[in-house]
Amino acid sequence: MSDRTLRFGQNSRRFTSLVAAVFLLITAVPAYAEYKPKNRKAASEYTRGGGSRGCPGSEIPLTLLAPKTFVGKTAAKRPMLAWYMSDSQNVRFQLVEFISEQEVKTIGKPKEIKAIAGINKLKLPTDYPELTVGKKYFWQITLDCEGEDSISSRAEFDVVPQSLAKTTFTTIPESVKYYAQNDLWYEALEEALKKTGDGKLSQSGAILVKQLAQSDMVTNKNKPDNIKLIEKRIEYLQKISSIRL
Repeated sequence: MSDRTLRFGQNSRRFTSLVAAVFLLITAVPAYAEYKPKNRKAASEYTRGGGSRGCPGSEIPLTLLAPKTFVGKTAAKRPMLAWYMSDSQNVRFQLVEFISEQEVKTIGKPKEIKAIAGINKLKLPTDYPELTVGKKYFWQITLDCEGEDSISSRAEFDVVPQSLAKTTFTTIPESVKYYAQNDLWYEALEEALKKTGDGKLSQSGAILVKQLAQSDMVTNKNKPDNIKLIEKRIEYLQKISSIRL
């Protein structure tokens, strides 16, 4: 065998090994979320105003991890809701149904919840009725500040048909990406936080929150006095997405 043939064989094997290594690297990269909601419907006056708010002294105030400037979507009759708090403190949860764009009604009684510092998760409690497909709701978290008035934050969402429901996934990033690509924010976030605890945010969750910050932008339907609050909320979402608790 000539030196040229030998070198060709060695180079060919190295090239084959390189291709195989690149293939393994690509297939090993998880399919992260891609939340870029389409046909965004602007939130109503009930929830459009204001960004993230908190008691004085909070570096990052109470921040709902859900669309605020537009209406989010879920196909779940008992979605998981999540928010961020800088400190451990009791809060009150409330669910409200839209009767029309001008009329709403409270569902169930306000529920007091012991919130922790970091990411808080709440599956719609079983003492509340299941949500109805085709209806719009908003959820609200309220906290009391010492010596100050109560502060509330709200987020609207539509309950859509479960035609996009899929139950079998190989990995959590795969399920997060699937729901995110289909605009089902609440399902995507629930999947991303499925194996997290103690207020932590997973890598998939961090990417999802960062994409929410990019999506929850100021629109021409926002009043000028709310624009700064919304910009601050976007800033807080970006900070939350970079926190490793």
